[in-house]
Amino acid sequence: MEGLYFYWLAWIAWIWVTFIMGKNHPNRLKWAICLLAVIIASPYKVDFLFFKFHLSAFPIAIFIFMETKRKKTGSFLYLFLTSFIIMLAYTSFLMFELFDPVWVLFDRKLMLGAAGFYLAILLHKGGQDRMLALVTGFLQGDILYSAVLWRFNFPYEVASMTFLDILFISSGMLIAWSAVESLISIMSKTTLSEAEGEEQKTS
Repeated sequence: MEGLYFYWLAWIAWIWVTFIMGKNHPNRLKWAICLLAVIIASPYKVDFLFFKFHLSAFPIAIFIFMETKRKKTGSFLYLFLTSFIIMLAYTSFLMFELFDPVWVLFDRKLMLGAAGFYLAILLHKGGQDRMLALVTGFLQGDILYSAVLWRFNFPYEVASMTFLDILFISSGMLIAWSAVESLISIMSKTTLSEAEGEEQKTS
């Protein structure tokens, strides 16, 4: 069933942000509204220019605009470069799958989600920058793939349920990785503090 991963992960994320995340978190309201807008808009479609979009593309694009407008020139250019790399990787994967599907050994959603996750980890250090580059690159890649297929009169819907499955699988991997990094950092600081305390006692 298309959209199964998306609905599960999106509702889990929305419940977490709305009811569990600290109320003083600066991004809590923005993330909750964006997630809910994507969930509500996902089944609906609209023709825009030469393409057919699922409406979920528009709250995602608004989220990207809101996050990038605060970036300084240097960080914005680097984000543009990294999202461009992810876009090319996403589109290339889909093109290879279209012309030679034999090499897709298991679930394409997991393969493409893992590829986006790996690139985001490789190209950025901060969790928010990783997520922003991933979302931007995937959405641009889906639009580019649709444009390529349009040239050959093949119908393709931008930001479809399959796209949302891939995006939220990859985003879930990023969130899990960030949680592991935070846990390791806390454990390292605790161990270091205990070691310093032992040194002070012995000295």
